[in-house]
Amino acid sequence: MNGGATNPSRMNYLLLKDQEGAARGALGLLRSKREALARELFAIADQAVLTRDAFSETIQRATWALAVSLGLEGRADVESAAFAARREIPVSFAEQVFWGVRFPEVRWHGIVRTADARGYFFPGVPGSIHAAAREFEKTLEAVFQVVAVEARFKKIGEEIGKSTRRINVLNEVILPGLQARIRSILLSLEEREREDIFRMKRFKRRGR
Repeated sequence: MNGGATNPSRMNYLLLKDQEGAARGALGLLRSKREALARELFAIADQAVLTRDAFSETIQRATWALAVSLGLEGRADVESAAFAARREIPVSFAEQVFWGVRFPEVRWHGIVRTADARGYFFPGVPGSIHAAAREFEKTLEAVFQVVAVEARFKKIGEEIGKSTRRINVLNEVILPGLQARIRSILLSLEEREREDIFRMKRFKRRGR
């Protein structure tokens, strides 16, 4: 869709009409995409609030459990159990697609463990330390939930912005430009047709 003057021919008129139709089709698809993304964004916004609230509650419980275990058992015992419980976190990523928008989906499993799966000597560790460990594992799981939801929220929000900009370009630049060139060709073709009719009439008068 080049700018500038267009040769006022019937062929160029048809080409520009095809381009106008394609632009209108693209505009319709973009609007449908933006509407679907907006619905998804509102749904994710609700999830984001819920996961943030859940995280806040979980971190409060974990902080309280840690304070209790420190008070009852002392810093050395708590740090010793934490050191023994160290491990790799089983997290993976998978690509998801929604209306052509690609984003990574965070996946995790087995973050919250049973007491005998934490790597320390189970009978020798007090219940308060088990409780603190469990609450912080739940907190870590809540962190992943927040990250998963907010990453999707951000990606879809960005895509809505891109779709809006493309819609504006089509509405305000491309379609008006095509329509102006189509009108110009139509005016030229109509003028040419009037001139041809005038010449035919004059030719007929001369032939009488």
